[in-house]
Amino acid sequence: MSTHSLNMEFNLTGTIQNVGIKDGKPKVITLMTSLGLLLIKISKQARIIGISDLAPGYQVKVTGQKKQDFKTGKIKLKATRVLSSSKPISTLTPSVAFNSQIHQDGEIPLSDPLVITVKPAKILVCQKSDCRKRGGDRVCAILEKELVQRGLEDQVTIQKTGCLKKCKSGPNIVMLPDKTHYSKVEPHKISGLIEQHF
Repeated sequence: MSTHSLNMEFNLTGTIQNVGIKDGKPKVITLMTSLGLLLIKISKQARIIGISDLAPGYQVKVTGQKKQDFKTGKIKLKATRVLSSSKPISTLTPSVAFNSQIHQDGEIPLSDPLVITVKPAKILVCQKSDCRKRGGDRVCAILEKELVQRGLEDQVTIQKTGCLKKCKSGPNIVMLPDKTHYSKVEPHKISGLIEQHF
């Protein structure tokens, strides 16, 4: 172990705000705890043991390793076990986001207090010609319809934008506040995307 860092165990309970999925596997979660909103990586060990009910709104108990770097003053959290402790809370506000001091790689500055910033939920939809030719207008219309069906039209804004820099992979959308990019968006997948993010 390096003299510049310290590994310790952690035990947290909180409400899942978002789940980051890559290649069909959960990789990170954002968890609202008594300490604030934390970004926690999910270890391979946790995925092998089995993860129960990783979805926004679920109360979970998370145990794992906390690595503190004394040089940079940052903390990284990695879950070794995630257990569901209750059903989802229906009153969750999906627009809670971590502040700029909590980094996407899971590092939390030690010196800064955790501050929760509420940002509006938005869906950015590219309206440049390449995306529109590939179905961008249809995607926009289906997004509006899906939000209305779920009663989210007042909580989630659809914002038509300029180029999102992936012209050949259109239509392109970005889910905010977590900044998740989607390319080649197919109409039949939109319902699932809305469920996953909002």
